[in-house]
Amino acid sequence: MMTLINTFHYYWTEIADQRTNNWLLMNSMYQIPFLLIAYVYFVLRCGPRYMKNRPPYSLRTFMKFYNIFQIIANAWLVYEHIAAGWFTKIPLTCVPVDYSYKPDPYRLATTMWWISLLKLADLIETGIYVLRKKYNQISFLHVYHHVSNCVFSWIYTKYVAGGMTTFITLLNCFVHVIMYTYYLLATFGPTVRKVINPIKPSITILQMVQFTIQIIYLAQTLLPSCPVPAVFGPVFIGNLIINLFLFYRFYRNRYIKSKNMYYCQCKLKKDLKVNVRCKCNAFM
Repeated sequence: MMTLINTFHYYWTEIADQRTNNWLLMNSMYQIPFLLIAYVYFVLRCGPRYMKNRPPYSLRTFMKFYNIFQIIANAWLVYEHIAAGWFTKIPLTCVPVDYSYKPDPYRLATTMWWISLLKLADLIETGIYVLRKKYNQISFLHVYHHVSNCVFSWIYTKYVAGGMTTFITLLNCFVHVIMYTYYLLATFGPTVRKVINPIKPSITILQMVQFTIQIIYLAQTLLPSCPVPAVFGPVFIGNLIINLFLFYRFYRNRYIKSKNMYYCQCKLKKDLKVNVRCKCNAFM
C-alpha cells in the first residue's frame, strides 16, 4: 500500500513543475475531470433535454463578444510566447523545459497556465450550440477536440510548462486568432457570411496544416539525443494524429463529398440516364 502511495506521490507531485503545481486547478485531481464530465453531460444529455420544448436562443450579441474575447485573448497569448523568447532566444530544435524562475521561463509557464484556463473557456462554444439548437455542430470531433485540449493543456502546465510544448500552444493560439476572426465576421449577418463563406474550408485546412506541423516538430522528441521526458512525445503526437484524422474526415465529408453530392443532384434534375444516376450515387 505504501509503495502505491509513494508511486502516486512521485508522479503527481515530485516530477510535476514546482512553479505551477500549486496554481489554480493544477494540483487538483478532480476539478478539471469534474468540469469535463459536467461539460459532456450538459452538451449531450442535459442541455438538449432542457431545450427540447423551447425555441432556440439567438445569442447573436453574446457570440460577438465571445469571439472578440477569443481574438484578444489568443492574440495576447501569441505576444506572450514571443515576448518570452520565441523566435529570438528559443530555436525550433529540441528544447528541454527550463524549470527555473528566471523571467522568460517563468513567463512561459504563466502563459501555459493562462492557456489552460482559456481552453476551459472554450467549452462555452458548445453550450452556445446547445442553446441555439445547432446539434449538428456537436459532433464527436467537436467534443473530443475540446476535451482533449483541456486535458493536454492541463498536462502541459502541470509537467512541462515550457520548452518544446510552448511551440504547440503558440501555433494553436495563432490559428485561433484567424479562426475566431472568421467566426466574428460570420455573426454580422447573411450578407457578410455570403462574402466570407468561400474561405470556410480554408479554416479546416489551416487546422490540419497546424496539426501536421506540430507532429513533425514533436517528432524530434523521439530522437535519443533530445533530452525531454520520453513519455510526453508519443502521447502528444498520438493526440495530434487523432485530431488530424478527425479533421480530415470532417473536411472530406463536409466539403468533398457534399460537393460531389450537390453536383450529382443537379445532374439528376436534367433527366440523366440510369447508369449515370448510379455513378452519382456512388459519390454520396
